[in-house]
Amino acid sequence: MKKFLMNGTFISVLFSVFGLIKTTMTGKRDWKLILLWASWVLSLIAVIATINDPDANDELDEY
Repeated sequence: MKKFLMNGTFISVLFSVFGLIKTTMTGKRDWKLILLWASWVLSLIAVIATINDPDANDELDEY
């Protein structure tokens, strides 16, 4: 859990959802909103996959 909370990219993705929620509540509902949510979900998945990458930890153990 600490590796997520201390990661700047993960924090950035979490804070970006607040603007997206505000846009969802006040904005127009069209195809652009779906693309915004899809891009946010893909960003979240990419950040989580990067943090949990087991190969990255193996490189540090070699030294």
